[in-house]
Amino acid sequence: MKIFFKSLSLIIIVSLTSCRAIISNPGKPLKDNSLEINQKYEVQDFTAKIHKIKITSIDNKSIYGISKKGETISIDKKQIREVKKVKVVSSIVVGILAIAAVIFIPI
Repeated sequence: MKIFFKSLSLIIIVSLTSCRAIISNPGKPLKDNSLEINQKYEVQDFTAKIHKIKITSIDNKSIYGISKKGETISIDKKQIREVKKVKVVSSIVVGILAIAAVIFIPI
């Protein structure tokens, strides 16, 4: 039974960390076509502040989006340190498949 709980907790941790894909970081610069409008992203600037926004528009200098609170946020592209795309659906599918594998495959 201990092995089951250890496996289940490991699967939950892996599925929670897999729900974000890194779009840009200091080693991988932000490209013009890498962000999609009306998608949710986590944008971290060089002051280490993380903005969870839904992108509304993009121009040559800035990214514009709406936060969960409804605030309009503008972030200069030169101030962006890292961008992560939130992938909730894929992480839920991975979690369900992992739990099903633990239940149906004997150890």
